[in-house]
Amino acid sequence: MKNTKVILAALGGIILVAVLGAGFFAWCEISAKTAAIEGDEDGNDGLETVQAKADKLSRKSVYPCDESLKQLKESRETVTAWRDEAFALASAGDRAVTETTDAAFKEFIVGDARRLTLLPEDSPEKIVEANFEFGPFKPYIAEGKMPERDELKTLQRKWDDVATIIETLASNGVSRVTAIEIKAPGAAGAAKGEGEEQPRARKGRSGKRQQAKSDAPVGVQPDSYTYLVTCQMRPAAFVKTLNALEKSQRFMTVDDFSFRHDKDVIAEAFGAEKKDDSQSAGGRRGRRGRRSQQVVAEAEDADKPKFKTITDPMADPPFEVKLTVTVYDFKSLEGEKKEGDKEEEEKK
Repeated sequence: MKNTKVILAALGGIILVAVLGAGFFAWCEISAKTAAIEGDEDGNDGLETVQAKADKLSRKSVYPCDESLKQLKESRETVTAWRDEAFALASAGDRAVTETTDAAFKEFIVGDARRLTLLPEDSPEKIVEANFEFGPFKPYIAEGKMPERDELKTLQRKWDDVATIIETLASNGVSRVTAIEIKAPGAAGAAKGEGEEQPRARKGRSGKRQQAKSDAPVGVQPDSYTYLVTCQMRPAAFVKTLNALEKSQRFMTVDDFSFRHDKDVIAEAFGAEKKDDSQSAGGRRGRRGRRSQQVVAEAEDADKPKFKTITDPMADPPFEVKLTVTVYDFKSLEGEKKEGDKEEEEKK
C-alpha cells in the first residue's frame, strides 16, 4: 500500500510540474505577443504604437528641409521623364490633318478607295471587293454626296483610320474584309460622370485635398474612334493580324473579337467516317464470300500504323472574324502646328 501511495505521489508531482511548465511557457508567449502589439515596460514600441506614429507622420506635410526638397525634385524629374517617354512612344504614330476642301477630300477618298481595292498587290485575291462600301464613306464614294465642310477634319481622321486598318489586314494574310463600320466615335479621355451632380467637398483638411485634386491639370486627352471590322481569315493570319495591330506605330487596341464558322469541319469529318464504317459493315454482311479475303487483308494491315487526317487547318476554308479596334491620336502634331503658327506670327 505504501508503494502505491509513493507512485501516485510521484505521478502527481510530475503532472504538477508539467502543468506549471506549460503555464509558464503560455504566459511567456502571451507576454511576448502583448509586448509585440502594445509595447513593453522597457520602452520598446509595439505594432500599434508604430502604426499610430506612421499614420500621424503620413498626415503631416513634408518637412521643407534641403534633403526633402532634393528628394522631391528628383522624384518629380523621374516621373516627368517617364511621362514624356511614354507619351512619345504612344504618340509616335499620330497623323497630321491638313486643311482641305469638300471637293478635294471627296476626290482623294475616291482615289484612295480604288488603291485599297488593289491590295495586296502580289496576290490575285484582293482584300476588298471592287464595290466595297467602306462603311460610312459610301455616300461620298458611290453616291456622289459631298461632305460637310465643318466635318472635314473628323472625316479625314476617320478615313485615315479605315485605310490604316485595311492596309494592316491586307499585309498580314487576311483573306477578305466584308464590312467596316464606325462603332463609337468620341474622345477617349472624356470626363467621367460629366453632367452629373458632383458631391460637395467636405470641410477640413480632406476637403482641401479634394479641391486641390479637382484643380489639378487633366493632362493629355486623346481622340479615339472605334471600328467594327468583319473579315475572313485563317488561324495563321489571325495571329499575325493581332501581333501587327499590337506592334503598329499607330496606337491601336483590339477591344474585342469573335469567331463564326460556316460549318464544323471536324464534326463533318467524323460523321463521314462513321457513315463509311456503317456502309462497309453492311457490304460485308451481303458478301460473305469475301469475308476470308477481308480477314487476310486486315491481318496484313495490322502491323501498319493507322493514321487518318481529320482536318488540316491550312486547307480549311477561312472563318469569319469580327474585330473591334480602337485607334487613338494624342494630338501631338496639333500642338507642334500651333507652335509653328505662333512663331510665324511673331516673325511677321
